[in-house]
Amino acid sequence: MDVDHGRTADVLTRRRMLGWAGAMAAAGGAATLARPAPAGATGTDDALQRFLDFTVTQEKFGVTALTNAIRKAPGTPSAQFVPVLRAAVTTEFTHVEALEEIGARPLTARFWIPNAVFDGGVGLFTSLAVVEAIEVSLYLVGVSLFSSRSDAFGARLCSEALGTEAEHRVLARFAASQLGAPTAPPNNVGFEPFPYQSTAAVIAALTALGIGYGRPGSAPGAFYDYPGDPLANGVGTPVESTTPQ
Repeated sequence: MDVDHGRTADVLTRRRMLGWAGAMAAAGGAATLARPAPAGATGTDDALQRFLDFTVTQEKFGVTALTNAIRKAPGTPSAQFVPVLRAAVTTEFTHVEALEEIGARPLTARFWIPNAVFDGGVGLFTSLAVVEAIEVSLYLVGVSLFSSRSDAFGARLCSEALGTEAEHRVLARFAASQLGAPTAPPNNVGFEPFPYQSTAAVIAALTALGIGYGRPGSAPGAFYDYPGDPLANGVGTPVESTTPQ
């Protein structure tokens, strides 16, 4: 997937990302998705499809990152939080299934993940908290797009997924704090922040962290392939409410 880095606000610092290269900064060019617009699509339909395609790709990234975090956990400080990670990876997979059910088409199944993510401790959970915060914005983009089409089911799907991503962010913050990281209180906002108000802005924010979608990212790391169903491969645990209402 080819992405041009767009201008994005410097919301998160290098310190908070604990070694993730490319802290939020201005970069030239507008972020775009590689997939062409379907024939005859309106601008709104094209924007919605781009949202769906990147969001299911991002959820596959989440499954990939969490699966490998679980596999690397034994013998590290993160091992005590493996039950939380097992539930989270299953949740992300349910999002993949739901998004594909409504027409989302993954852009890649191979991801470049910075080495700093897999430190087995503070770096892992601080990194997860940063990504989850960006994903809250991503799903708010979806709420707006589906609402503009008067699609209550799609808007509700995004809202329900957004809620679980916010839970993951809080749990990641808690785990990081238990391992010694200074973190902000989890209940310090009246409304969820919405700093990235387009799919392109979300892509720019995530790639600025060093993540690569089908190609190397800007931070030292390695490629990881999407592992599929976490229950089938033994890293997940069953969760409730596995389909949008």
